This record gives sequence, structure tokens and C-alpha cells, in this order.
Amino acid sequence: MKYHRQKKRNPLIVGGLGLLLCLPPAAQAQVLDSGSILNQVESVTSEAERVTQDLESSAADAVRETQDAVDTGELTDAVNAGELIDTVNVDELTDALNVDELTDAVNAGELINAGESTLDPLTGLPERLPIVNAGGATVFVDVEVENGWRAVERQWLVMLKPGELAVLRQLDIEILEQTDFGGLGLSLLRFRVPKEIDSRDALRRLLPAALVDRFDRNHIYNPQIYNPQKADGETVSQEAAQGASSSICGQSLNIGMVDTAIQLDHPAFAHSRIREKSFLEQDIDQPDAHGTAVAGLFVGAIEQMPPRLPGATLYNASVFYSRNQYAQGATMMHLVEALNWLMSKDIKVINMSLSGPDNRILAAAVDQVIGRGKAIVAAAGNAGPAAPPLYPAAYPGVISATAVDSEQRIYRWANRGGHVDFAAVGVSVVTARSGSEFGRESGTSMAAPIVSAFVACELADNPGGADEVIDRLANRALDLGDPGRDPVFGYGLLQ
Repeated sequence: MKYHRQKKRNPLIVGGLGLLLCLPPAAQAQVLDSGSILNQVESVTSEAERVTQDLESSAADAVRETQDAVDTGELTDAVNAGELIDTVNVDELTDALNVDELTDAVNAGELINAGESTLDPLTGLPERLPIVNAGGATVFVDVEVENGWRAVERQWLVMLKPGELAVLRQLDIEILEQTDFGGLGLSLLRFRVPKEIDSRDALRRLLPAALVDRFDRNHIYNPQIYNPQKADGETVSQEAAQGASSSICGQSLNIGMVDTAIQLDHPAFAHSRIREKSFLEQDIDQPDAHGTAVAGLFVGAIEQMPPRLPGATLYNASVFYSRNQYAQGATMMHLVEALNWLMSKDIKVINMSLSGPDNRILAAAVDQVIGRGKAIVAAAGNAGPAAPPLYPAAYPGVISATAVDSEQRIYRWANRGGHVDFAAVGVSVVTARSGSEFGRESGTSMAAPIVSAFVACELADNPGGADEVIDRLANRALDLGDPGRDPVFGYGLLQ
């Protein structure tokens, strides 16, 4: 007679592995970079594979011993229940998988709907993604370039000085447009190159020496929020959202932001003053989830709670197009156009809850904005604590915002570094959601508008430059982490 003993499965292990295996690669989440979470999951997976190999080896030995026992008529002794359980050590497998670590890694507050969201909105993008208008015509192509960044296919930008255009007309390039941005003191030429010379090294050899340090790709930038799309179970009623915000100051002031479009008819903005201008080509799908969430933290009213800046007029430059259901992008050229427009408004602070690569054109534009007396607050980024700096947050003079939760713990995926200036609550914060709803959002994108609001209020009370504002806010910030400024929390928490 044969005896079968069914091994008891650890439900936490089964659930954790099932969660990982069910993530569809094409589904995307906002704001998180995959590098950090994948490093953690790969570490756990590697250890699990090691233990699995040990278990398989042990199982093979057990099979051989069992077969020998069968041959000698000693099956009962060979299939000793306690011995078999010792061989297939469930505790060892549990330790290897570290269920608590796995649970933290896919924390429900950061990965709400595994069936609809993965951790990096870029991982599911094809290498070449045509961006089409309502009629199906391709407007431009979003492609992967050096170091995993993305850019408009074969498009470059160069900052021109008088007389240099004539020299460029003689080269093997297609000139698309030249635009003078008076508010920034910049003149940009956008051009397309043949595939054979679509690299910095090739263009360095082609362009005049004077232009070598003044050109860069038409890079594409991303919002910094983990999931601005509706996630089941994460919307909240207005009643449940009471107490989610409080006014930072009531002064009459103007504040700017560069983001997606805003759902202007959202009930949170019924009494808000919002001015919006789109810089996208006509008939391109314009998402409004991220911008609605950010605007909600500035001027949105939730039930009876007042906006954080009830006296503010918000100027929004809409620059993001849809890549898919979850991912958006904004080209470098559109960012420059947005900043130039905001320079014409009577504003002191510009919020940029977005990030991407270092770019010579962006660096020059940011330098011009700051040099002309405006403050820029940017999200530090959600690429993880070991990731390199993201921009514009890491540029000198930009006020970089990181996120903490309600218990003042750093947001798991926040970038770190010496450029981080301040922290604000940005984890599971209640704000307006596209679709006339309210919900919880997480990411350094959600912390940036809080920091921007503090900066705007400080400037309204005590006019001065960005350095002076930082000094004053540093004196009132709650110091977290190591004493003084540190690469995790900066000067501390603004609340």
C-alpha cells in the first residue's frame, strides 16, 4: 500500500508569490521607477531560488531513498512524516522569501491594484511609440535613447546666438522650427537628424565647436506620482476626506505649475481660480489625472475643509500627452514653452512635479527662471534611495521636495541626495481625482505642491530670493533623520 502525505502550503508565501506572478507587464503605475522595487524583489527571488534548489536536491535524495525502500519493502520507515517535513523545511522557505519584506515591498498603500498597476510606467513602453492625434496621424515618435531615457525620435534642440542659424542650414539636418523665448532670454532651434548621426558623439563632430555645449536631445519627462489613475478601493467620499487639508496661508497670490491638464469642472475647484494653457499640438490626447491631483493640493476644497491656498490664483501650463492608460510624457520643447509662458505671469513660485534626465536646455531654462527672481520647486523623484539624481530637482537653486508619510517616515521610493531641501507629507494624501472623485495619492509629486505652498506664502510675507526663503523655512522645518540637513529629509519637514 502506498501512503501520500500532502505538504501544507504557507498561505503567505502562496499569496506573495501569486501577487508577483499576476502583475501584467503592460499595466503601469505612475511615479515609481522599477529599479528600486525590482532590486528588492530580485534579492528575495534569488534567495528563494537558492532554497528551492536545495529543496529540489533534498527531494531528489528522498525519492531515491524511497525507491530503495520500496525495493527492500521498507516503505513505511522511509516515508517518515516527521523526517519528510524536516527535509522540506517550510520555515526555511518562509525565511528565504521573507514574507514581511515582500509585503512591505508591495505595500498596499503603494501598489493598490496589482491587476492594473506595475511599478514603473516606462517598463511597458515599446522602444518606439508613435504619438498620434485624434485622426490617427503620427505627430511624433517617443523612443528609448541612451541610458534608458526617452526622447522624441531623432529630434534635437540647440540654443542659438545671432548669425548661427545660417551655419546650421548648411548641415545635413532638417530644421523644424526656430523659436525666440523672450521670457527666458533663449532662442531655440529644433531640428531632426538622419539616423546615422543620431547621437551626441556624431553631432559633436558635425556641429560647429561653439555649439557643442549648447545642444541636447528633445528629451521626454515624467510625472512623479505612483498611480494617478483610479484604483479600486482607493477613492474616498468627501465625508471621509474631511480633515485632509488645512490652509497654509490666506494671502492673495499667484502660483504656477507645469503639469498635465486639470479637470477644471471638478467639484473641488468650484470656487477656485485656475488659469490653464495647453502647449500640446491639437487633437493629441491630454490626460488630466496628475494635474488634477496636484492642483487639488494647492487650491482644491474637500467638503468643508478650505484649500491650502484659498487666496491663490493657479496658473497651469499643460504639457503632458498620454503614452498609454498609465504613463504620460512631456517633451523638452514643451517644457521650455511652458516656463516661458509662466514667466509672463505675476508669479513667484513654479511647481514642477516631474523629473527626467539632465539636459543642457532644461538647465539653461531653469537658470533663467531663477535668475529672474522666480522660485522653482521640483519633486525629488521616485526612483528609489540608491538612484542617481533626477532633474530639474537636482539643479542648483531649485528647491527639491521629498515625501514622508503621516508618521514622518520617508517615502520608500523617494530619491535621496545632497540636493534634497525639504520634506512634506506625500504618502496616501487625499486630493482631487480625475472623474470628479477624491482619492489617495502617493509620491514626491504630492509633496512638491505642499513645499511650493510654503515657499509662496513665505515670499508673500517676506519677499526675497530663493536662498533667503530656504534659510527662513529651514529655521521652521521639523528636523528629521540626522541632525541638520541630510540627504534623506533635507532641512526637515514642512507642516
